[in-house]
Amino acid sequence: GDITAETLMSILRDKDSGICVDSEGFRTAGSMVSVLPRDPALPCVHFFTATPDPSRSVFKPFVFVAGIKEVPQVRSPSFPRDPAREIPRFQRSVDRRHELYRRHQAALELMERDQ
Repeated sequence: GDITAETLMSILRDKDSGICVDSEGFRTAGSMVSVLPRDPALPCVHFFTATPDPSRSVFKPFVFVAGIKEVPQVRSPSFPRDPAREIPRFQRSVDRRHELYRRHQAALELMERDQ
């Protein structure tokens, strides 16, 4: 049958098989699934967890092509009055999490609530 990206992601999240490990002094550092189309006109799509324990992570898609434009959702926000640059430093805090990270955290909370 056909193996989909979703099938591979579920395999990489499987703790019972021993593929996804989070104990005994060893931890799965992150996982990746790549979709490599047969049509050379289509881009390859790579899904990364970029976080430990794939069973609790969201696979995020990345496409690497020439002339790619930066996506604002993965850039940490900048602040006109950045507490790291003010003297004295760090007298207040700001949320430096980029949009993709915030959404990852929200998805993780949903996944944990559904278990």
